[in-house]
Amino acid sequence: MSTTRTNTRTLRTEDIDVCARLTGDLGAHHMGGHGDRRMAQGALTLSVVPLLADPGVHMRDLSFTFLAPVYEGDTVTATLRATGADAGEAPAGTAQVPADRALITCEISVVNDAGTPVLTGTGIAELPRATADELLNDRDGGVS
Repeated sequence: MSTTRTNTRTLRTEDIDVCARLTGDLGAHHMGGHGDRRMAQGALTLSVVPLLADPGVHMRDLSFTFLAPVYEGDTVTATLRATGADAGEAPAGTAQVPADRALITCEISVVNDAGTPVLTGTGIAELPRATADELLNDRDGGVS
């Protein structure tokens, strides 16, 4: 059982500027450039990943590794692959999941326009059960 969602975006100078203002990440490599191009912030690269900013989605766990820099003008494609569902059993030590919500596990990858991996990771998302059902395309219509 797995379903993927993808999102592609070209990161512009304006995106780097807005991300810098919102996050306070004003590193010289972002603002002045690294060589002849400005490097995008990690948060900006991560913002391309589908589902992470969808309404009603709360990331319970997110672990990722940056593999290569992303520069202004690069087009990146992010893929989120739902790899499983939990029937509402939250990991020990965390808040329980309400009946109308579900947990899904996912794998995340981002590649640049040359196909080079720039970010990889995993996560656990809490989301509305109907959204989880749709995402996982479960044969019997449920996440349980």
